[in-house]
Amino acid sequence: MNELVCNYTLIRFLPYRETGEFVNIGVVLYAPEVRRFAFRIANKTNRRVKNFFPEMNQDVYRTSVDALSHELRRQTGVFAMIDEVSMGLGAFSTMLRRRETLLHFAEPGMKLGDPCEVLDTLYAEYVERRFALAPEYQESVMRNRLSGWLKDWGLRKRYRTNLKVGDAMFHLSLPFVHMDHGEVTAAIKPLDLNREEPTDVYDHGGLWIQRFERLKERRKLPERMIVPVLLPTGVQNTAAIDVIEELTQAGVQVVPFDDTERLRQLADV
Repeated sequence: MNELVCNYTLIRFLPYRETGEFVNIGVVLYAPEVRRFAFRIANKTNRRVKNFFPEMNQDVYRTSVDALSHELRRQTGVFAMIDEVSMGLGAFSTMLRRRETLLHFAEPGMKLGDPCEVLDTLYAEYVERRFALAPEYQESVMRNRLSGWLKDWGLRKRYRTNLKVGDAMFHLSLPFVHMDHGEVTAAIKPLDLNREEPTDVYDHGGLWIQRFERLKERRKLPERMIVPVLLPTGVQNTAAIDVIEELTQAGVQVVPFDDTERLRQLADV
């Protein structure tokens, strides 16, 4: 299918107008060229809503979702009968003016693509927040927290950021690097081992074990190579322990990410 113009809006659950806090719970999409109106909305026992508003009676959320789902199903039939693009866009714009105490539509957006794929992609990004599960994202969050901790501990100025460590043949870009008289003496690299499968723990951990061992072979591994690790639970933790043992053998100082006191001691160069 050729790429189509897909107009969309997010459905937001906003129980307390006073605070302005909301949770994205769904997506509504309209592709006027093919008269395609579709929506996807979180189930009536949404965990994110419960976690964000723990004091609220969940029946309130379920009732609101039921009512909106019924209305959107009715709109599906209405939009299917609209032939002209301009009329369809006008009807979509009118629908978005709907404002209630608990549920409302965000400002509309537009994407090109297959309507079904666009709907799934938007839902995954804005409602399920799948990007937050990506390893790169988690380690980025860890780096930001480490930066804040170093600042709180009065150590931030001792470290340069995103510096290449190694030589012309092989080097790594490490997020926090301490140098003394032109030589790298300490570095910090957070590592997320909190993966869904033990194999993923071994794969990601093994990649960094290999990299650190290569630096060590070239005599470029910092004397104090600090690796704060985010640990999993369950069977994955057994894999994480194996990875930690191999990191230690490679000359790396491993510390649990939540052991901030130990981490502060190691980072104090």
